[in-house]
Amino acid sequence: MNQIIFYKDIVNDFKKVLVKKQKLYKVFFVLSIIILTISIIYYVFRFFKISKNAKISDKVLNAYDIQALYNSNNKIELPSILTKNGDMADIVGILEIEKINIRYPILSKYSDDFLEIALCKFAGNELNEYGNFCILGHNFSNGSFFSDLYLLDIGDIIKIYNINGEYVKYIVYDKFEIIPEDLSCTAQDYSIKEITLITCTNRDNKRLVIKAKEKR
Repeated sequence: MNQIIFYKDIVNDFKKVLVKKQKLYKVFFVLSIIILTISIIYYVFRFFKISKNAKISDKVLNAYDIQALYNSNNKIELPSILTKNGDMADIVGILEIEKINIRYPILSKYSDDFLEIALCKFAGNELNEYGNFCILGHNFSNGSFFSDLYLLDIGDIIKIYNINGEYVKYIVYDKFEIIPEDLSCTAQDYSIKEITLITCTNRDNKRLVIKAKEKR
């Protein structure tokens, strides 16, 4: 008799544990659905925001191309970029990499808002002058900007145009990853013309760095 009672107790305890687990699974399932929904909404919103800002870059490029084609005095005038909070940046040039089929304007300074619109100057002297001109660009994988930067190899060519339509060819000579706090790649050497492209890897909280120097 005692054995039967003991067996019933075990069965009842097991049922209670099972019910608790089922309740926990339901809670986890509901939470997962909520998190997934929020994530989808966030990425859809971000996609449309990026697409909207990318149109600004397209307009700048179109204006640049038209003026470069038809202006006889070689002076190109491009509008400044003004954000909603009143911050303003000028277009200092155009970056073009044929290998990965990208072409974007470069803004004179960086901020979270400007980085949503185009590539941005991070450090360095004037564009295409002696020194290390450093350029930041978001990795939208693979929406725009520096998504495909990882495909570049040593020896690949990068063109940087100034606003007068003149350009300098740069040849990639180094490629590596850094942690966000490491700014050694922005060091200046005023004996050469050099560019440094920096973007997120979207993994391990690392930054991808591409370094190139003037091709003579």
